[in-house]
Amino acid sequence: MTEKRVVFLVMIAALLFGWPGRGYALEASVAARTVKAGSPITVKGHLDPGQDLYVVVATAKLFKPADAAGAKEKVKLTKKFGDTAIPPNYYVITNRPGTMATPELSAKGQTSGIFAFPPFKYQVRVNKLKKWAAIPEAVRGMLSPISTADQWKFLTYTHEKKFGINTISKERPIGGGNARMVLTGYATQAEAWNRGVSLSLDKKSGAFSVTMTPYKNIAPNTRLAVYVNGKKIDTVTVEKSGFFYGTANTYMNPLVVTFGAFIIGVLFVIMGAAGGLFTAAFQITILGTKGPLGVNAANTIKPTNLFLTLCSPVTGLMNYFKEKRFAWPVALFFAVGILIGAFWLGPTYSAKYLPMKAYKFYLGFICLVIGIKLFFESLPSSIEKKKAMKAIVQKFNAAAKEAKKSGKAIELGKVEIKKFNIVKFDMKFWGETFVARPLVMLFGGIIMGMIASSFGVGGGFMFMPFMTTAMGYPMYLAVPIALAGTFATSCGGIAKYILMGYQPDWLMAAGIAVGAIAGGMVGPKIQKKLPEIFLKRMLALALIIVFLKYTSVIPWLR
Repeated sequence: MTEKRVVFLVMIAALLFGWPGRGYALEASVAARTVKAGSPITVKGHLDPGQDLYVVVATAKLFKPADAAGAKEKVKLTKKFGDTAIPPNYYVITNRPGTMATPELSAKGQTSGIFAFPPFKYQVRVNKLKKWAAIPEAVRGMLSPISTADQWKFLTYTHEKKFGINTISKERPIGGGNARMVLTGYATQAEAWNRGVSLSLDKKSGAFSVTMTPYKNIAPNTRLAVYVNGKKIDTVTVEKSGFFYGTANTYMNPLVVTFGAFIIGVLFVIMGAAGGLFTAAFQITILGTKGPLGVNAANTIKPTNLFLTLCSPVTGLMNYFKEKRFAWPVALFFAVGILIGAFWLGPTYSAKYLPMKAYKFYLGFICLVIGIKLFFESLPSSIEKKKAMKAIVQKFNAAAKEAKKSGKAIELGKVEIKKFNIVKFDMKFWGETFVARPLVMLFGGIIMGMIASSFGVGGGFMFMPFMTTAMGYPMYLAVPIALAGTFATSCGGIAKYILMGYQPDWLMAAGIAVGAIAGGMVGPKIQKKLPEIFLKRMLALALIIVFLKYTSVIPWLR
């Protein structure tokens, strides 16, 4: 009986105090239960001597594909991962990163399609995540709240594939490679993804300390669960660090937004177009617009851009209407075509086929085209040609002003159609006879409206060459029609994106609009005091740099 009692007491003691070597002696705590976004989290404690360390910092609330706010994203993610739930932000800090990932060179950039060749396709060093089956079973038990192969597969997608990164984890990939996930101390493994991470572990005593900084744009009041070797030890709440744009999902000083947009407004005046392109680059590179969880970043950038192009042409259009300088038979078919393209075609295909990776890449090529165009416009021959065109416009403006004083503006500004024909007809406007081609304008508008709304831009960079070169209209006729086209693109595009569940960040959009309008008012005064050739060449250079960055041609710009 005495022996049985001893065994029984030993068993009770084991249950109360833990079996030797099973890790129940774990003691750990976080240095602070609240941290500002972008600030480090520190975890300290003791393990059983000889144990390896696996600290997990992960969003407490899990995300599954059905939670995605974007319609296209929801369909794509559900098809791939069903109802698998994962934390959007997930980091493992360990003294044995090799159990889960292997540093290696990996092909990134344009890995498929017509541009799948260097320099658009490149090799970058990444921390390649292992398959779930290749991770030791003992280690898998340390990775809470991840416990299944499906969860690990989903996590891998959100850290290694650009669509997953830009839709869920949101953290900028290291050097154009993967987002951070499996980490260790930088002193131990001096890789780019380990920068800012410190880890110390004394295996003899079991004492450890870990410090790492999660993604800097985690939303305020987000709760991060902290696990040590599979056991949840605490929760850290993220506090806001500055002004947070909820839909754009980024921290940024509103003054930066407005001032940046002011510069864009000035540049828009100098260039005469491409305000949407500059705004897109501004959102991507400076503001860091990421979009809500479950929405690809590009699908927030596009409608936010269109808010700018919605506001910018209003004043000009009103003035042209008042001065009877709006050739409505031409503008009507053009605007209808643009509305069709911008509403029914552009956003639908863009949301599906132009996620952030493709959006940036092709936006870069558009910037290259505009940059080359600006450079040629800075050549002496182009400057002289522009002066001649400007003289014609000034002559027309003077005539229009005189007609307004004499009361003839109403008569001269009246559009006279000799004989309407859907294919071609003549119209008289301000004493001149022009050929209107409704079908050409309609189908041209559909194509350009689709392209413009796909990229979330007004389309002025396409409209003006189409009017003046393809249709042969003078500037004073083309400009009002192009403004109407920009307005139509914005209306159609914004409406469709919103109906699809892609909201612009209204606060950011308002700041951009205010700054751009102010820049548009000040721009003409600045333009007169600065050399046009120098300005255009500097802008051309800036656009070419954007091309190099967004196409990842130069490694240090990735």
